[in-house]
Amino acid sequence: MESLDLFKQQFNFRQAGAFQVGVERECFITDGGGNIVPAAPAVIDYVQRNGWRGRNEPEVRIHPAEALGYELSACQLETRIGPCRITELAGALAWPDRELADSLRQLGLQALYLEVAPDDMPLDVYPDPSGRYARIVETMSRERLLAACQVTGTHVHIGMPDHETALRVYNHVIGRCTELCEQGDGSSGRRLAIYRKVELNPEPPSYESWEDFFSKALLKKFADNPRDCWTLIRVSIHGTIEFRMFGSTSSLERIEEWANRCHELCVEAAR
Repeated sequence: MESLDLFKQQFNFRQAGAFQVGVERECFITDGGGNIVPAAPAVIDYVQRNGWRGRNEPEVRIHPAEALGYELSACQLETRIGPCRITELAGALAWPDRELADSLRQLGLQALYLEVAPDDMPLDVYPDPSGRYARIVETMSRERLLAACQVTGTHVHIGMPDHETALRVYNHVIGRCTELCEQGDGSSGRRLAIYRKVELNPEPPSYESWEDFFSKALLKKFADNPRDCWTLIRVSIHGTIEFRMFGSTSSLERIEEWANRCHELCVEAAR
């Protein structure tokens, strides 16, 4: 990528979405014996055929692409909610939690919200139709692939209205990265230590300007695809500040606490 303008166009900031919240929540899939299994293709196929009920309109079915996704590991799933107001977050989190549990139950499976899976977990990679995952793992050692597969997290998105606000907020909140890592840790630091085998330098750098951001993106080779920036806080193509340091948890109340703190920090920085 040679153009700053083209780089900036990849980020979908919207005034209407400013300071709304989204959450991506990862989990492992287990069978009836509690074993982690590479069942994501079967689960997603089931949900694509049967859909999910809308939380407020029981006769309306939600397309799974809006609420359920896959990860690199075929043993993981991700639910997605938002954008929504911070005051609506509790209800928004509850319905995919319920719907996923029901879909898994129909298949004799369960969701396991565990930050770090055992070292002997299956290393099946999800058959991503774009082929992106296959390309990612081509040059991975087994140790690095295991690290990529055995950790799960909860990502919080806070919507930004425009490029300049996003950069100002980002540079403010990265100063709280250590605090947020401690708040979101449920594995005594093990999950983030393993994650560092995948992304050697996950600490988010500051950016003096969008020109500086673009220059560093070129250097780190994610200018063509900002999704390949894997720092613990990042400016997301969805037009958000994305907080990526929180662990997987079964507690919706804990996720609400994390989201409220991220929202508070972003609003504070934008004033």
